[in-house]
Amino acid sequence: MKMKSVFSYVLSVITFTVLISALCGGNELYASSRRVYVTNAGNNMVSVIDTSTNEIVMTVRVGVWPAGIAIDRAAGRAYIANSSQGDNTVSVIDLKSNSTVATIKVGIGPMNIALDPSAKLAYVTNTEDVKQIVSIIDLTENTVKGSIRVGAGPFGLGIAGKKLYVSNAGENTVSVVDLAENRIIDTIKVAAIPLAITVNPANQRVYLTNHGDNVVTVIDAANNKVIATVKVGNKPWDLTVDPDNKRLYVTNRYGDSVSVIDTESNKVVDTVKVGKEPIGIAVDPDNRRLYVVNHADISVSIIDTASNKIIGTVKLTPSADTTYTGSPWGIAVY
Repeated sequence: MKMKSVFSYVLSVITFTVLISALCGGNELYASSRRVYVTNAGNNMVSVIDTSTNEIVMTVRVGVWPAGIAIDRAAGRAYIANSSQGDNTVSVIDLKSNSTVATIKVGIGPMNIALDPSAKLAYVTNTEDVKQIVSIIDLTENTVKGSIRVGAGPFGLGIAGKKLYVSNAGENTVSVVDLAENRIIDTIKVAAIPLAITVNPANQRVYLTNHGDNVVTVIDAANNKVIATVKVGNKPWDLTVDPDNKRLYVTNRYGDSVSVIDTESNKVVDTVKVGKEPIGIAVDPDNRRLYVVNHADISVSIIDTASNKIIGTVKLTPSADTTYTGSPWGIAVY
């Protein structure tokens, strides 16, 4: 091959490589497409949003009053807590076909779900159950294999290492469960009405919203001690963490806003106005997107996490077999 031809070939390869890099990761206009799943408690449906168009591409019928949702990305399954006391089930959705493949009976008033894919287990808080239990689901068999007694009104939960943290909204505590033995090893007193929990794997911090005191509590999972409380907006509800960006995002249900917290300093660094009564929240770190469910607006706000600016809104529409859009609640990105 002549020198000129070799140079032209190398140049074309470099140009192609740079172009592919820009298309795949270097240019936000070409961010990879994902699906966002939103539970609509009022009409018993899950809306599926295509992030490349920010449009609803389908709806999936589940149980009555679907609330919390968790996704096992490796298995391609979504798990939805159907919180009505007349239902009390978890729907399992296959994300390839977007169809329900199993329905699992759990305790009364299931609210939120935490997955441990490596152990093939899921944990479900049963908020209205007088037994004060978390149900344990075998993900291989899609059956309940036991339960753990915690505090009153278990609501949110998250896994840090081999420990499960459960917020007890009825008694202002967090139960710490040893997952090897399924027993409580610690109880942490926190601020009023603890709700959602998320775990930052980067620093092994556990974060929870305290709906009654308008704060976020920060717990060190190494010693189960409260190390900070962060003042946020009015009636915080849900939260999610972006470990790479070192940010925690909190929905303030009656503040119509999202508080942005620096996870190193535990300080609020920004506040983003969204729709009415934001509750559910999920982050897509790879594409620098934050998705916020506006319960009263029946919509999803899309935030660019690089600028903390709203860049779009998806209006949730009625499903094919009902005219009622239903109160959107939980959200997850796949």
